[in-house]
Amino acid sequence: MKIFDLTHTIKNGMPAWPGEESPLVEKKYTHAGEGFQVIKLQMLTHSGTHLDMPAHFFANGQTTDVLPLENFFGKGTLIDCRNFGKHQEIPASHFDSYKEELKQTDFVLIWTDWDRFWGTDEYFDHFPVLSFESANLLVSCNIKGVGLDVGSIDKIDSKDYHNHNVILSNNIIVIENLTGLFQLEKQPFYFSAFPLKIHEGDGSPVRAAGIAF
Repeated sequence: MKIFDLTHTIKNGMPAWPGEESPLVEKKYTHAGEGFQVIKLQMLTHSGTHLDMPAHFFANGQTTDVLPLENFFGKGTLIDCRNFGKHQEIPASHFDSYKEELKQTDFVLIWTDWDRFWGTDEYFDHFPVLSFESANLLVSCNIKGVGLDVGSIDKIDSKDYHNHNVILSNNIIVIENLTGLFQLEKQPFYFSAFPLKIHEGDGSPVRAAGIAF
């Protein structure tokens, strides 16, 4: 068994959604001062590699403290979408060759390789996204979650957030800002993205991982 880290490091100055603040990572106590170290961490629930819960868009949606743990772990399928670039949508037809895998998977991971732009202005500049039809297709697959190596499952300038709405309304979680999905190419794997148990949590940073078997 080999475990692959799919998570961006949380640190000061890390990329944040346009208009939102980056996490604050501060050493409250230090080895030099108090003889031990404690870090004060201040961040939004949707910072860095994180998941979206239904409560992110729905007032009565499920939250991080009530959804059973098995909903954050399961068999994964990697969808190679590296041919799609800026301003492009990934059509439902792209999933045709993955039909058999989608029948027996829990998590669909959309691999665009966009994480190579992490830390640059390019990262949030009209990254490729799922089309409306693709989002609806994935909902029909009875999966637990959709993960992506871009900043959002919707377009950067979306006003109706169709993909968020259709997926989260079906109690499917969304994991955004994944990285290193190339590590999972051509091998079976499990995927895990356990959130912090935040009261009424609409989302949470996660330590996402792929577990080859």
